Amino acid sequence: MATALRSQRPVARDSPRDSPSETLRERFTNRPSAPRRKAHLQPVQGATSVRNRKTPNAPLAAVSQLSTARLLPNWLRLLMQAQRGSLVVTFALVVATLMVYGGTMYMQQLWGKEYRKLKTMQRSERQMLAASEVLKNQIIQQAESPNSGLVAKTPQHTLILESAPIRTVKPAAIPVVIRAEASTNAPLGY
Repeated sequence: MATALRSQRPVARDSPRDSPSETLRERFTNRPSAPRRKAHLQPVQGATSVRNRKTPNAPLAAVSQLSTARLLPNWLRLLMQAQRGSLVVTFALVVATLMVYGGTMYMQQLWGKEYRKLKTMQRSERQMLAASEVLKNQIIQQAESPNSGLVAKTPQHTLILESAPIRTVKPAAIPVVIRAEASTNAPLGY
């Protein structure tokens, strides 16, 4: 598949015993440096490969560097942009998912902590209610015992208090305040 490329100028050799590699080396080392121009190469019709030539004195083709900038079709460019966009969207979704997951885990830990606190407070409330009922029961048992010195409630031991007579309210005297007249030359403030 290799084809020879058209040479712009033939390579001159000093003697027939020079090898092609020495001639190329001399050509490129003794050559003045000039800016390279990019040329579009086209295969030569009917030429054979440089490696397949059997004649030692035949001119070699100059090999130029192909341009690396290729124009891509529009559909391929569109697909590449879609890939870049999908990468950005994927990254944003991963970040959002991690944030939601972190928030959910934090809220679950916070909820668990507060729920344990609520259960502890409810247990304390039940214990306090039970202790209160035990104290009430002990007081009732002590009151019912005959050596407590308490008397049972009967109508004979009921005290009746008479209401106090209704008093009339006298209006309070309002003190009269006499103001001294301020002099006209006195300053109003500091």
